Amino acid sequence: MYVHLGGGCLIRAAEIIGIFSAMDNKEFYKTLKNKEGKYYEAEDLSEGGVVDSIVLSKEKIYLSAISASTLQKRINQNLIYNNGGNNG
Repeated sequence: MYVHLGGGCLIRAAEIIGIFSAMDNKEFYKTLKNKEGKYYEAEDLSEGGVVDSIVLSKEKIYLSAISASTLQKRINQNLIYNNGGNNG
């Protein structure tokens, strides 16, 4: 399953480690390091607009104009659809 992060970017949901709201601290992502101790590459998908969420993947960090709650809803809706409904 793929998730649209904005700016024409689709990534596999399995690649996502975390989705964070950027409302409080838009710069915290600059301090994150991967398991090799290297800083993640950041890709700004906001197209010059406001960054609302920060998506951490296995390979890089995405700065998205789409809110963290909307991205989470997209993932949840796809999970429900792909698993045959909400039998919960």
